[in-house]
Amino acid sequence: MSTARSRLFEHGFLVVDDVVPTALCEAVIEETAEFLGIVPDDPATWFANCSPGHGIVPLHHGQALWNVRQWPRVHAVFRELYEDEALWVSMDRVSFKVPAAGWDGGDRVSPLHWDTDPRLPRRADFQGLVYLRDTGDGQGAFCCAPEVYANLPEWVAGRSVPEARAAVNASDTPIHRIGGRAGSMVIWHRQMPHSSGRNDGALPRWVQYVTMDVAASEEERLERVRLFGEKRPPEWAVRQEVPGQLIPEPGPVAELTALGRRLVGLDAWDRSL
Repeated sequence: MSTARSRLFEHGFLVVDDVVPTALCEAVIEETAEFLGIVPDDPATWFANCSPGHGIVPLHHGQALWNVRQWPRVHAVFRELYEDEALWVSMDRVSFKVPAAGWDGGDRVSPLHWDTDPRLPRRADFQGLVYLRDTGDGQGAFCCAPEVYANLPEWVAGRSVPEARAAVNASDTPIHRIGGRAGSMVIWHRQMPHSSGRNDGALPRWVQYVTMDVAASEEERLERVRLFGEKRPPEWAVRQEVPGQLIPEPGPVAELTALGRRLVGLDAWDRSL
């Protein structure tokens, strides 16, 4: 087991610096700003079209987003963690989280939660995000509760998932805020309770969510290929009904590298190598 994989299983999260080049990060910001109709460095434009909570922007298929997903270093990080190169990348979104002081809804945050059943046996099951600009701990950064992760059986014993989530959020368990430099990745185990903090900084938090999983069934592959080719969000994103979601998203289908085609599922991974 690699050092990074071992550390992630033990502590529940990992920060990896210098994964994505700054130029690719800035391109995602520009694409996101164009979608929102804002100017990235002009505070007067930030608050006209922003969301509470994590600041989710319903943008899945922009070329700049795909350029980050298919960046070889991103794949290399997840390849080490899963100990498998045959991975598929998520078609997740971006986040533009404005400073809380600038608008009435800016201080709303989401409670700590799990994106999988915390009662299941622990296995390799990860999520990740890329900080697109330098993000301080108090700037709406990723936050988590490693003490809960370390003692998960005690928190979930005899509880449903909603009951366990309520217990975690009602406790005085320390919450760790994890910032990072532009181009760095925060990766966490899906059994880590997590959220993002209130943005008490003067600048927005810019994030792209990027996750990889081991390539799975033919049925899933065909659905991924359809979503990519038709520029549609995944069904879980549709169910969330984020304001501004376009189905399908406008513009041409993204151009992919050879690695990108495998990460979508258009081309097969050769597991015999």
